[in-house]
Amino acid sequence: MRLLIDECLPKQLKGWLGEKYPASTVQEMGWANIGNGKLLRLANESGFHIFLTADRNIYHQQNFHGLQISAVVIPSNRKILVRKSVPALIQSLEQIQAGQQVVMDLGSDIENWESLRLHAIAHEAQHIIHVFKPWREEVQS
Repeated sequence: MRLLIDECLPKQLKGWLGEKYPASTVQEMGWANIGNGKLLRLANESGFHIFLTADRNIYHQQNFHGLQISAVVIPSNRKILVRKSVPALIQSLEQIQAGQQVVMDLGSDIENWESLRLHAIAHEAQHIIHVFKPWREEVQS
């Protein structure tokens, strides 16, 4: 399983995922500053299986029709929150199927974490909810 990490996420995520989940960053691939539509097509054509991003609107803004790549939306790009989300992200990676859309949702915890200025986070990844959305082709009449 090959992962592509969006430039909006901390580059340290690659190391946090460990050897079990080989990842490349958008920057390493030479794809920095490329729009998401073209980026998804390049990643799909290059054999990436999952695109990791913090862009919550990616499913509304991009057309995944015909792509085998899946996307996982991490709820924040703040380094400490992404680090805390890694155990839940790994759970998502173990369950995801080709073309599936996954949104990781921290619910109200995210506001609590922000208000605590992130230095006293006691919550761990078990508070994260995974919402798996199967890819459905739109039926045209």
